Amino acid sequence: MPLFLLRFWRLYMYIRKLFPLLMLTLVACGPKYIPNTEVPDNPKNREIVELVERYRQAVEERNINALKEMISRSYFSNAGTTSDDEDDYAAELVEQTILPFLKQNIKKVQYGIFVKRVRFESPTRAVAEFEHSFRYLYVVDGKDRWQQRIDFNRLEFALEDDVWRITGGL
Repeated sequence: MPLFLLRFWRLYMYIRKLFPLLMLTLVACGPKYIPNTEVPDNPKNREIVELVERYRQAVEERNINALKEMISRSYFSNAGTTSDDEDDYAAELVEQTILPFLKQNIKKVQYGIFVKRVRFESPTRAVAEFEHSFRYLYVVDGKDRWQQRIDFNRLEFALEDDVWRITGGL
């Protein structure tokens, strides 16, 4: 066997033995994600993801007091229509209409959230984008009905007095 083939063969065998170790090293050096999300794991992102989870639990439990604590007094939504201000609403409407409706007319909620991205627009503003699936049992004309849906949404947050609060996206 020619010498160059012998050297090539030895190099090949050496690389072949090291390849699994090299791949393991490359995978281990990749970014770590917060479990059950597509969000890189760091303290700032984790804080927002945990807030989204608290929101999910409060909705599922229909815990009006927890939701009130999470919603900013400066909350505002244009309901996805910038040209029509008829459907805009703020914290007052959420507190006086939407939350009581959740408590009184919704009997059961099953709510899942998969956070895809957390973005900080400034040190005091953040956005969590997520896919969510929900199923709820509600009453219409005295009859129970189930409604379900899968959709994408985002919650907007502002840091107010060192507490992150929801400013949009409900």
